[in-house]
Amino acid sequence: MNKNNILITVKKELRSMFRDKKTLFMIFGFPFIIAFFIFLMGFMEESMMGDGGTTYKTGFNYEVNEVEKTLLDQYAIDYVYYEEESDLKEAFEAGDISGYVIYDEENKNYSIYTDSSMSGMNVSSYVGYYLDDYNQYLGNLKLVDQNINPEEIYNNFTIELKSIDGEELSTSSFLVELVMSLSFTYIIMAITLAAVNMATSAIAVEKEHGTLETILTLPITTNELIAGKYLANVIIGSIASLIGFALTIVSFIIAKSMFTIYEEFSIGFLAIIWGVVICILASFLIGGLAIAITAKSKSYKEAQAAGQVLNYLCMVPIFMTYLDFKVTTTYYLVPILNYTTLLMDLYTGSFEYINLLITVLSTIVCVGVVLWLLLKTFKSEKVLFGE
Repeated sequence: MNKNNILITVKKELRSMFRDKKTLFMIFGFPFIIAFFIFLMGFMEESMMGDGGTTYKTGFNYEVNEVEKTLLDQYAIDYVYYEEESDLKEAFEAGDISGYVIYDEENKNYSIYTDSSMSGMNVSSYVGYYLDDYNQYLGNLKLVDQNINPEEIYNNFTIELKSIDGEELSTSSFLVELVMSLSFTYIIMAITLAAVNMATSAIAVEKEHGTLETILTLPITTNELIAGKYLANVIIGSIASLIGFALTIVSFIIAKSMFTIYEEFSIGFLAIIWGVVICILASFLIGGLAIAITAKSKSYKEAQAAGQVLNYLCMVPIFMTYLDFKVTTTYYLVPILNYTTLLMDLYTGSFEYINLLITVLSTIVCVGVVLWLLLKTFKSEKVLFGE
């Protein structure tokens, strides 16, 4: 094959892609969703835990004692007293308070009033925590009055949350793992988005406009044309994934200093290097698959619809995280899914070189098969010209 023809094709495809501002924005703007999601989850978790420095003005129809004030402060509730229930409603409707509490002394009942907004849900949760703690406090007082040590009543055992390796876990650990799974899934999805758009423009659009037939009248073989388009796909996918990977790592490092939920995040330099390798490796396979899947499409819309299959495959690891699927060594033979799992392994510290080797070997085999199918497929005039 003529290397110069291949290089010219690569340049042509990349130039065409970079001239399309809309497609370019969609491809390279997509990875920024990862950074947005990481910070959004951090803000939401801090808000739910009451550690974000936000306090919620809440109305009460009764005066609280010092113990209650301490509990309310602990749960970020800014206490505001209103004598009448009508005043509480007016204050809430005016936006002066995020919710209010009415105590029925006769029936010993607390009613919490709020809406379904984020601040409203936080108020209902925090007031509930305060009332639970205050209820326990009152119970302890009664036990003390009867000369009973509350510690002997309530502290019968302790609870620890640990991994199967014996490491201590927290509820935030599960949330961080979910965020990481989503982030790495988006990185691989960035490749599919870029590759499918490139393949659609390189094959389907050219067939639709009749330019592919014109190109083949030039001194270039079908093999050289496909090789050039494939390499351009790999390059655009690699760039998109590396931007996503870099944004993910930088976002987690910044978020670590802002939110306690990410304080245990740690990833070494070697892990970052392997992450780059995995992104590029994924681009080689997905780039070829994108062309193979969209090759027989006769129009832009048809090619886009066909390419959605790759996006669906990328989403599988997210559901596996929810289902707590046990990953075995053979799992790393599965194309696309293995890349997200390897990226997760880098973060969790369970990365093993044997799994990387299996992924590399399976990728080489799959890329070889895909390229063979592409070269064989594009020998058909029906595929080339959509006849």
